[in-house]
Amino acid sequence: IERWANTAIIGFTHLQPAEPTTLGYRLAQYGFDLLTDLTELRRVRDGIRGKGFKGAVGTSASYGELLSASIAAPDAAEPQQQWSAAQLEQAVMSAIGLEPFPVATQTYPRKQDWLVVNALAGLAGSLHKFAFDLRLLQAPSLGELAEPFGAKQVGSSAMPFKRNPINAENIDSLARFVATLPRVTWDNAANSLLERTLDDSANRREVLPAAFLAADEILRRANRLIRDLRVDEEAMARNLEKYGTFAATERVLMSAVKQGANRQEMHEVIREHSLAAWAEIAQGHANPLPVRLFNDDRVTRYLTLAQITYLLDASHYVGDAPERAIKMARQIRAQLGEPL
Repeated sequence: IERWANTAIIGFTHLQPAEPTTLGYRLAQYGFDLLTDLTELRRVRDGIRGKGFKGAVGTSASYGELLSASIAAPDAAEPQQQWSAAQLEQAVMSAIGLEPFPVATQTYPRKQDWLVVNALAGLAGSLHKFAFDLRLLQAPSLGELAEPFGAKQVGSSAMPFKRNPINAENIDSLARFVATLPRVTWDNAANSLLERTLDDSANRREVLPAAFLAADEILRRANRLIRDLRVDEEAMARNLEKYGTFAATERVLMSAVKQGANRQEMHEVIREHSLAAWAEIAQGHANPLPVRLFNDDRVTRYLTLAQITYLLDASHYVGDAPERAIKMARQIRAQLGEPL
């Protein structure tokens, strides 16, 4: 995030070129999502509790009976220390370092399982987006980012030239699986009838370990992608030059209006040239938009060629994205306990 905070790139909305942003700011979006996941995982972890010692339906009746004075030895020299069921529960749970639920049935509330798996699914969702975006940006038509590719790595068993994003695809595959698991734990909680039914038992043996194992593998692969991420600065600059001028026409419009142009008329002039230029690009030609604007006196009567050239440089049109990216990076470092 910090390294690329000031590097302008073309942004995309609806998978279409939009206004510029910076690579660092795009990465900051993933960072914010992951920071949200970290906060939620910590919250869920800190709230983990055990059933405690409450008996068959959660009333502690059997423990109360066992601990009652009626079972004390009649010939005991001194009265035996009597504990309540709650005291026994507190003593044992304190010894193992786990807080008991204040109320429970035959099992602890199954909503806890849902909270845990849902938090893991949230993490999987954040890394799914990162991996999916990486897959899009690794396509040769954009080519801005790529996952690491080993010297002996085979991209495709059928097409030797290919460099498929296999790690990103693996992340998305596993994340899609993890995303299905909260529904199972939701059903387990919602369908735990009265004081307990057993129809959650079999699937919990699969769902809980599978959720953690899949999340662990997702993190392992994501760490490698992020650590060794390949950034093609030439491709980013090429895409920004190709598409950025269209977004930067908003600056031309605003500046011309400041100089006295009619907004609606100038908007139509720029729209006319933009559509014609887009058609040229679609046919594989160079972007003619700057030249078209230079040669239109409806534009140059308000702006000089130097002004138009500067305004069409989309690398200047990223707003406060660099500052926001840096601020997000510092917030992440603070949460992780790293030096700023």
